[in-house]
Amino acid sequence: MHYLTVLIGSLLSMLGIHESAGQTSITRISGEQSLLSRTTVVAGVSRFQCLQSDSGRCGYQLYREQCSRADGGAGQVCSREALQDFVVVVGSTRVVDGLPAGFAQQVTIRR
Repeated sequence: MHYLTVLIGSLLSMLGIHESAGQTSITRISGEQSLLSRTTVVAGVSRFQCLQSDSGRCGYQLYREQCSRADGGAGQVCSREALQDFVVVVGSTRVVDGLPAGFAQQVTIRR
């Protein structure tokens, strides 16, 4: 499967077809259980792909973290604002539009 992906990507590159500029993040968990997830953000549209999970599902918690100086100037105080919480089945993709720039995510294996 990986070879097919590389082959298709190479062919598209030779034809001058490129993905738009964006940000991609890969989350991999390995140990007793494993998970592989890919998140891509392009032009404000976020795609969450659950590529592999021993449970058959990937859990996503999206949040925005804001930090400010603590009173007295000794360090920072941070707070998290929950944005969304959802599950994606292996092999599926969820598309979310309108998330704030700089949002963060936590990906977990869901049972």
